[in-house]
Amino acid sequence: MYPVLFRIGSFEVTSFGVLLAVAALVGIWLFARELARSGLPRDAVDTAIVGVIGGLLGAKPLWVLEFMGEQPVTELLFSRGGVSWFGGLIGGVGTGVWMLRRRRVPIVRALAAATPALAVGHAIGRIGCFLVGDDYGRPSDLPWAVAFPQGLPPTEVPVHPTQLYEALALAAIAWVLIRWRRAGFLITWCLGATSFSLARRDSPSSSSESMHDYSDRSPWRKSFP
Repeated sequence: MYPVLFRIGSFEVTSFGVLLAVAALVGIWLFARELARSGLPRDAVDTAIVGVIGGLLGAKPLWVLEFMGEQPVTELLFSRGGVSWFGGLIGGVGTGVWMLRRRRVPIVRALAAATPALAVGHAIGRIGCFLVGDDYGRPSDLPWAVAFPQGLPPTEVPVHPTQLYEALALAAIAWVLIRWRRAGFLITWCLGATSFSLARRDSPSSSSESMHDYSDRSPWRKSFP
């Protein structure tokens, strides 16, 4: 585990934060390439930048709202753990679609071009989750099971590294989506949405919460550090 790469004074630079930035940059680059291949205006890549900002603005506040009362709000806002997957999805897609409408870019075609980038970015983010020990799976005695003594929450018991399972699945999904782009814009977008859902549902565990009694927490939460 490498939860903290280095510190600048009291400020911690986490491995997840760095990989989140890498995921955004790679996703924007891939989106720009897919826009060009789809015959869409290249400057529509601005919608991806707006979407990244919207995703970040939606992800943290929703998580803070869900856990408000457990810790001071300031500690939740600046904690290493805690980003709502649903908040990021709503904020990112919502602001992206808003910008597409303003630019008068065909929404379905643009979303189809964005789908491979979303898969790649998500895969990189899941590697970040592995490095900080968040969102792992159920206990396992398989040779590649991993313990996360500094995880979120910590565990000394070897568990399924579901973060890596999902990263591999998402990378495969991205490859298929790029290869099948010619099948049609709507088909590509629908295939991507369905594949993302299956990749998450079929993991050996939905989250690290399977090892703990978190029944009082929101069923809509998907936490990332």
